[in-house]
Amino acid sequence: MRVVWADPENAGTEGRTGTVVDDGSLSGGLVALKGIDSRLTEAVKGYRSYTADQLEKT
Repeated sequence: MRVVWADPENAGTEGRTGTVVDDGSLSGGLVALKGIDSRLTEAVKGYRSYTADQLEKT
């Protein structure tokens, strides 16, 4: 999935692509993506989450 636009919490991630980790059914509608940040950052902070309208299928 490609990030089309991001809220202030995820600013600077527009145009990046990632792999879906959670489709939103477990997290209240937020889709979690891995591969947006480095592996170390994701291990410490976790995956970034977006709403479905912020993403486009690649």
